[in-house]
Amino acid sequence: METAKRSRGDHRKAFFAIGFALVAVVAIALGVRSYFFPSVRVEHLVLNQPALGEVKDVTGEYCANEISCSEAWETRYGVYMQFDSRLEATHWATIFGGEGAQWKDFVLDSRDHDLSSDERVTAVQILLVYDGV
Repeated sequence: METAKRSRGDHRKAFFAIGFALVAVVAIALGVRSYFFPSVRVEHLVLNQPALGEVKDVTGEYCANEISCSEAWETRYGVYMQFDSRLEATHWATIFGGEGAQWKDFVLDSRDHDLSSDERVTAVQILLVYDGV
């Protein structure tokens, strides 16, 4: 009887150790990933893009109103925004319809810009540049 209790206790310790090791491996992997592959911000998409011309950080004005973005940059093609989640980005891209575009948690709002088809292609390509397209 005592051997069976000890055996159950040993199994619990082993499962606990395996679970702890698994959590540690995942935490380390995520930490290493974020160190070597820092997340892309919308600023990275728009800065150093000659096609955009002058860019302006409009996070304070644009994200403070009804659009709850985390970052926004105005360009000659529209406003490039980043959201905290892909779901939120999809919501706003859907609202912007044909005058918007989305890649992951980034959204382009070109509602107030009259773009030619070539300019529209360029604006969307800037969104996709980090996806290897």
